[in-house]
Amino acid sequence: MTEKNNSDFAALFEASLSKGGDYIEQGARVKGTVFQVTPKNVFVSIANSKLEGILDIKDVTNSKGEVTVKEGDTIEAFNMGAGDGYLKLQKRMNATDVDSSVQDAFEAKIPIEGKVTGENKGGFTVEISNTQAFCPFSQMDVRGATKEHSEYIGQTYSFLVTEYAEDGGRCVLSRRRLLEEEAAKMRDYLKDMLQVGDIREGTVVNVMPFGAFVDLGGIQGLVPVSELSWTRGVQTEDIVKKGDAVTVKILALEWGDGEKKERVTLSIKQATKSPWEKIADGDETYAPGTRHHGKVVRIADFGAFVQLEPGVDGLAHISQLGQEARVEKVEDVCKVGDEVDVTVLGVDLERHRISLCFGEPKVKDEKPAELGAEAEAELVAAAMGEKVTGEVDSLKPFGVFVKLPNGQTGLLHISQCALEETGPGRTREMYRKFPLHSKVEVVIKEVNGDRLSLTLPEVAEAEAEKDIVHNYHDQGNAEFGTLGDLFGNLKL
Repeated sequence: MTEKNNSDFAALFEASLSKGGDYIEQGARVKGTVFQVTPKNVFVSIANSKLEGILDIKDVTNSKGEVTVKEGDTIEAFNMGAGDGYLKLQKRMNATDVDSSVQDAFEAKIPIEGKVTGENKGGFTVEISNTQAFCPFSQMDVRGATKEHSEYIGQTYSFLVTEYAEDGGRCVLSRRRLLEEEAAKMRDYLKDMLQVGDIREGTVVNVMPFGAFVDLGGIQGLVPVSELSWTRGVQTEDIVKKGDAVTVKILALEWGDGEKKERVTLSIKQATKSPWEKIADGDETYAPGTRHHGKVVRIADFGAFVQLEPGVDGLAHISQLGQEARVEKVEDVCKVGDEVDVTVLGVDLERHRISLCFGEPKVKDEKPAELGAEAEAELVAAAMGEKVTGEVDSLKPFGVFVKLPNGQTGLLHISQCALEETGPGRTREMYRKFPLHSKVEVVIKEVNGDRLSLTLPEVAEAEAEKDIVHNYHDQGNAEFGTLGDLFGNLKL
């Protein structure tokens, strides 16, 4: 400490004693409450004392130029000395601050900046001012990091000095400890900030068959494929791509308790009002008699399904397909992918049904045709990623056929049955686990025309997490919405 700083601090110390305050050593970690934020500084009221501190605004500004604290926030920082009636605070030490005090930083557990200059057996060499330090490979990043060693070289990070001996001849660092501490703080912060039902802005950081991962600015969550769009049966890559800015709604927040993992589940489609909500609110877009241009998306024996907009499909009954002669087969009039002009005959808000006819309605047949029970069941098509409860319809050595509520039947392959047995006993276990006509909850794994592949919810979750392990650090450390290890990409 310089003579001037000694004088300043002594004066401040005397002033603090006269106010009944407490002496705070240089290098000590302090906690306080922000009482003023200016364009250049942040002023802090030090906890349990009459002292006040001042922090450079740059120390609380993120890489986007955003100030990360506001009045009333509680922050922690290090006392770097006194001057102008304030304690000078810093969130971390710069290399110039510890030129001759690496040992002080070690003893005070103050983060210091260092530049990674190379690697040798077992770790990286790091330059902290005039001190050559060593950071083991395992301490450079969070567990499971997949970056190449070369990606760290040349970068400047903050480290903790975990070992200091031989007058600086042995100086060992850890960046991982800082990342883990920051993750713990962020986790507590997010617990207070995020609420189910919140609408947030985010960025797509990873696209997978089962959904998309969205970064909310320090925490990433999963948008399941079924929550991407009001259109049913979509593929993830058809809706979003990496780097897209999206608006999401928080559907679920599960904060782990040591045994249960933390998860954030999001929805893109629920961040906006569904088309049917608009119709229910009085939107006259699909009033009877209105004309529309749509696309045939599915064909059944009793008629053609026409998409009017994402999330809104109508049914043109076979009796409403021909203007002149009676239509015997739907395929004689249209095929999937055809663009057609239709007229709305009626809207059933309760069941989300729109009855259509091709072209102009027939005068004698304006009332929508009644559908049989089988046709009614087929009105709901299965969507990939959807979770439904079905009934075991039959069992085969290769899997279980499950009948879904909409009348469709899907295959739960034996590999998706979460069985413990192996070999011949595997089939016997499957028969015991899924009795005929029993109820079973399944997830639509894949839709291929009329063929549905199913899986169990726990198998879908396990496969999703397995996929994410391979993409975790390449995509900004996104692990199925898990909070615990999401902060390895923070530049500390």
